[in-house]
Amino acid sequence: MNFIKQYILIFTFILISAMVCQGQAPSDKKAKKHYEYGVSFFTDGDFKGAMENFIIAENIDKEHAGIKYYLGACYCELKSYSKALSYLEDAKSKGCTIRELNFYLGRANHLTHNFKEAIPYYTAFQQQLKGSERNRVQELDNLIKNCHNGIKLIASPLEIKVKNLGPTVNSKFPDYNPVISADESMLYFTSRRDNSTGQMLHEDFHYYEDIYYSIKDTNWSSAEGVGSKINTESHDACIGLSADGQQMLIYKATSNGGDLFISNLDGKNWSSPKNLGPNINTPFWESSGSLSSDHKVLFFTSNKSGGVGGTDIYMTKMQGNGEYSTPILLGPQVNTPDDELSPFIHADGKTLYFSSRSYNSMGGFDIFSVEIDLETGEILSNPENIGYPINTADDDVYFTWSADNSRAYFSSVREGGNGEKDIYMLERSIALAPVVVWKGRVIDEMTLQPIEAKIEISDNSTQKSVGKFLPNKSSGKYIIALPTGRNYNIAVESENYSFFSKNLDVSSLNKYEEIDEDIYLRPLKKGTVIVLRNIFFNVNDASLRPESEIELTRVFNFLLKYPNIKLEVSGHSDSDGNRGYNMELSKKRAAAVAEYLIKKGIRADRLISNGYGPNKPIAPNDSPKNKQINRRTELMIVE
Repeated sequence: MNFIKQYILIFTFILISAMVCQGQAPSDKKAKKHYEYGVSFFTDGDFKGAMENFIIAENIDKEHAGIKYYLGACYCELKSYSKALSYLEDAKSKGCTIRELNFYLGRANHLTHNFKEAIPYYTAFQQQLKGSERNRVQELDNLIKNCHNGIKLIASPLEIKVKNLGPTVNSKFPDYNPVISADESMLYFTSRRDNSTGQMLHEDFHYYEDIYYSIKDTNWSSAEGVGSKINTESHDACIGLSADGQQMLIYKATSNGGDLFISNLDGKNWSSPKNLGPNINTPFWESSGSLSSDHKVLFFTSNKSGGVGGTDIYMTKMQGNGEYSTPILLGPQVNTPDDELSPFIHADGKTLYFSSRSYNSMGGFDIFSVEIDLETGEILSNPENIGYPINTADDDVYFTWSADNSRAYFSSVREGGNGEKDIYMLERSIALAPVVVWKGRVIDEMTLQPIEAKIEISDNSTQKSVGKFLPNKSSGKYIIALPTGRNYNIAVESENYSFFSKNLDVSSLNKYEEIDEDIYLRPLKKGTVIVLRNIFFNVNDASLRPESEIELTRVFNFLLKYPNIKLEVSGHSDSDGNRGYNMELSKKRAAAVAEYLIKKGIRADRLISNGYGPNKPIAPNDSPKNKQINRRTELMIVE
């Protein structure tokens, strides 16, 4: 059921209810006046205005079945389903004959998870439909199917805790689409609260969308708007955040039907959003999206022609020229003749979450997951409903897992919330994600102040780039989420500083791990030492292994960039084995690195090589980990 069909179905119910009830007004003149005002507001879709008038009418005539019906219908439309059910049952007991009563009783029971009770009401309403309304039979069939799905799903509830993020984040207005950084320190979300930019109401009687953020120390801070460069008087919605928190995907209402934009965090301020271009945005509605943790792959939704349903999910990849490729439509395991929304690609690089009205939804949008190949876009598994109580009978959309897969942030309409949609966090005890999160700050070793830098990560085995990342300019903070199962080459560089080299070998890790590490960069001067952690040799041999190529090329480019620098290349070992042998082997290994650079074109007089064996340890030789630290190749600026 796409958005237009759903709107037509509900609006038809509203019109019929209004027409049927015109002749059932209360006898009291004042009650009648407010009753008729309420019917008019109800017909226009202003359910809050309608409810205010029906409450006044009820205070005068507490036994009128039509007033009870309308109050129940208003509460149902405003998503207060328990209140709705009370009024609707009262209307039924008082002999209300309005045909749509059965529909709303079915809806209120459905949305309060009384699935067995909802089915007879839906069935009764379906049987009341006339020949000219047969096109609505399928809609009722779908609702009944949702109820049967709900019966199955709530019979096997997940062992999780669901927590409302509370009033510092949520308001009495709709709050939704939460996105978080990989370390869960930053939360951005969309809200339609009354302090939005322009403070104007949309035609749906909600304020226009703005983007808000909250920072977590021990608790979430009071939400604030992200500022005037992003928030405008029209719709501005946060739909995605890169794992490092430095790029935000934004939806903006445009004359083009609604488009996707991207903004970069420049220090403390977000840049003016940039349109993602014609390969993404069309004259149709592009409404939600998600970036992979390496910033290379974008998933987004569109209702453009050529899809298979109302809104479909597409995938596109960043090209070398900085533009996105022609999108591909994801397969039938994801896209259906119905609506799909809010894709989220997990930091593990293979799990795609999305919301759909189809498959075995228990009502509205439910959240599903599939396994995907990010290189090809091939869907490798069938969709799985992630279960109750994450999914409910109402719309469950905009779902973001933490990097360790033990927590998720999502928006939902639930009894006891602060407003219509609220933002919730769920927790489960087992972290299942094979992901490593590497985070910290890049700072000057001498001043301890943050510095601008860039981080480049490659795969030592494939020799391919994994991604390039920019720490925050103001804080030096970086957060990088990487799938395990690979051997990573990490380099951190800044102008007029020595580069930092790190080997992160998580090829055998199959669980979540978090590494907190501040990077101290040293200014370029005589005596500065650079430890090369991605130079590899065969055991008891001075032959350079192929995995060393990326690091060696980095040293070569460093020497080209700074042509006046001269280096000592030195080899070092741990204390195991024969000292003389270690001295000789370390000397040969240092020479092998120098010879490689000379063959690449570096003048021989800019390089000297030495082997020190175990004589210059940088850690005690008292553990396998420390011995590995001591086995190294170093560069030292000698001139």
